[in-house]
Amino acid sequence: MTFVWQNLTHDNIFKTVEETLGIKLSNICLKRNSYINRVYELEEHDSRDRFIVKFYRPGRWSTAQILEEHQFLKDLHDKEIPVIAPLLVNNKTLFMFGPIPYSLFPKKGGRAVNEFDQEGWLALGRTIARIHLIGEIKKRSQRLAWTPAIATKHHLGILTESDFLLPDFKRSFAQVCELFIKKAEPKFNQADLFLIHGDLHKGNLLLRPGEGLYIVDFDDCCVGPAVQDLWLLLPDTLENSENELSWFLSGYELFRSFNRGSLDLAPALQAMRIIHYAAWLAIQCQEPDFANHFPHAGTARYWNQLIKDLQEIVYEKLY
Repeated sequence: MTFVWQNLTHDNIFKTVEETLGIKLSNICLKRNSYINRVYELEEHDSRDRFIVKFYRPGRWSTAQILEEHQFLKDLHDKEIPVIAPLLVNNKTLFMFGPIPYSLFPKKGGRAVNEFDQEGWLALGRTIARIHLIGEIKKRSQRLAWTPAIATKHHLGILTESDFLLPDFKRSFAQVCELFIKKAEPKFNQADLFLIHGDLHKGNLLLRPGEGLYIVDFDDCCVGPAVQDLWLLLPDTLENSENELSWFLSGYELFRSFNRGSLDLAPALQAMRIIHYAAWLAIQCQEPDFANHFPHAGTARYWNQLIKDLQEIVYEKLY
């Protein structure tokens, strides 16, 4: 990856984006936080309008998967749902810089959201329900199915083939993951799966003055159950978030029904996220500053705790 990214110099970024948009840029090129992709903020020379250019990590998503994400965003934007859709340039939203796919977005400023009051949870529920109404229309998808037998098995494969998973822990990690898949997969057989955000936590919410709440970063959109776009937002476990859960569902069910039985999937979804995040770290561990950002990741202590957490879910929370 370092070799692939090394051609992504400021000069090349300016030249590429100017040729794509047919405009002249100022000398502003601000790198934005992104551990998987490379994201920069640019500015048009005359108007001072700001743009975001997002260079996708090669090989992470297929062209069809990225374009499906873009179409999902466009469909949501067309319904006036607060998301940030990619710019359409000559009827295209995806371009290439050598082997690196990239897309352009309008710059949307705002602030992070740390806590919600009752009205905030109601509004969030309404917005997510509207997203799901669009997502459930899409019966066929190129995106990953967020089920243990597909997503978790995929992430397990990444880890077992990686040096990030220490040899002393490969057997015990694989065993608990295989047992998890066996016990959890039947719970998803009757679940209603459709295109969802997939990674909806508070870091992917943006509050814009005068416009309200925006949902951002659909990079990990997937085919999964509605509850996946809920449980990460809660301040604690389902049992300890009764008010927030009630407020969210009250807003949600103004637009779309919510199967309360699907809340039982939360422990399995938590285990899936633990395994998914470990696989994410395994992909990222070759980045130059990885050790500075994640000093304890991949250590014996890290794997001991991770396996213990998974065992607790598998043996105590999956019935």
